[in-house]
Amino acid sequence: MIDITRIRVKAGNGGPGGISFRREKFVPRGGPDGGDGGRGGDVYIKATEGVHLLRQYRYKRIFNAQNGNGGKGRLKTGGSGKSIKLEVPLGTLIWKVDKDGGRSLLADLSNQAQEVMVARGGESGKGNARYVNSTNQEPLIAENGEQGEEISLELEMKLIADIGIVGTPSVGKSSLLRACSEAKPDVAEYPFTTLEPVLGYVDGKKEGFVAVEVPGLIEGAHKGVGLGHTFLRHVERTRGLIHLLDGTTSDCLSEYNQVREEMRLFNYVLVEKPHLIVVNKVDLVEVSERKEEIEKSFTEVGLNVMFISAKTGLGVDNALEKVQALLSSVDIDTNEQKKAEAQITGKPETENPRVIQEGDVFVVEATKAERIVSRVDLSDRRVQIQLWSELDRLGVVRALEKAGAGTGSKVRFGETELDWE
Repeated sequence: MIDITRIRVKAGNGGPGGISFRREKFVPRGGPDGGDGGRGGDVYIKATEGVHLLRQYRYKRIFNAQNGNGGKGRLKTGGSGKSIKLEVPLGTLIWKVDKDGGRSLLADLSNQAQEVMVARGGESGKGNARYVNSTNQEPLIAENGEQGEEISLELEMKLIADIGIVGTPSVGKSSLLRACSEAKPDVAEYPFTTLEPVLGYVDGKKEGFVAVEVPGLIEGAHKGVGLGHTFLRHVERTRGLIHLLDGTTSDCLSEYNQVREEMRLFNYVLVEKPHLIVVNKVDLVEVSERKEEIEKSFTEVGLNVMFISAKTGLGVDNALEKVQALLSSVDIDTNEQKKAEAQITGKPETENPRVIQEGDVFVVEATKAERIVSRVDLSDRRVQIQLWSELDRLGVVRALEKAGAGTGSKVRFGETELDWE
């Protein structure tokens, strides 16, 4: 079962703006008509009911949205790049993975058709028609498109169920799920028959609910011993738990406490969930004869237990009624269901240019100016001349003069450094 995987996504780059001049018969000075480029495609992740595993991301791990097309003459705008949607199971957490391996939660997709944008496509570059003004009738400036966002993600699937069935190996968790639902987990007389969580729908008398069986927990599970620790995350979302115990165990209370401790060490939230203590295999003589003894050991510490036989069905209906009563008394945890939205925001627009001196370099903070400088072709001398004219129009030159910059000063816009001429 693939319930954690890492992928890398890249949104499309914005298309470059066009450099074009209208040239028609009888229109000798038609002026610039380069259109804007198209916007890059976005990357979305969507929760889909029909998808149950992350297995499709096991072999293909890199996903790219389409780039925008370049602008053309006659003010034709380039086509936008096609966005992509990646489908994941309900209950998938989306984590952003930093270069140092750290994680931050982007989104928790718990509802059908819920989707989130995880990488925003680059904005389109402006064509030279955008830069015509009274002092520059033949602009050679056109912007390249903005780079689309690229991000590493970790997808973590957590099954969504109402009740979780936990316990040590071979206590009868699979048998109980078989007895009360249509699920058909493997049942055998050896430990760790269940190697991955199993969901089953229980059609109760009042209202149905979904139960999940978690592979058996043994001492040290929170550290990675055994199999159950890998899947404990799947009961973090449940509204309640069934602690299933093997009645043939010499000390049921100690077994119960052991499982509780492993859950506490894994995530203390698990032991705060309402739960029922159920002793299985009461159909066996050795268990039925010890029933009073087992019950007394729990009542002495303020706990109630019930007895069932998952094999014969004895007491199962009564236990399910108790589960329904438990679920009806538990409000859905709004904090658990609170959705983390992906915070993908652009850099705020800076209207008035601000200049900071760092050593012998004057750093300009002005969003529009930074965007233009980063996107034009600085290898063309004519473009450089027109660029400084455009920066003057935006108020950058005046801000530089106020900061003490002059001819020959080094000026930095974002990651681009220029010599002021």
